[in-house]
Amino acid sequence: MKMVAEGYIATKKAYLLNEESDKKVKIPIIDAVYKILYKKRSARKIFKELSDIIS
Repeated sequence: MKMVAEGYIATKKAYLLNEESDKKVKIPIIDAVYKILYKKRSARKIFKELSDIIS
């Protein structure tokens, strides 16, 4: 793929914006996607964790 997938950069921006904020909010979906894209974590494991959080 020669182009950047939509949302790739926005995910990092949203994650960092929340991390740097004085008023952090819970953003489990963005946290999960960030871990997969930038921390190279297993998507299967991350979505299992996300499923446990949401249910």
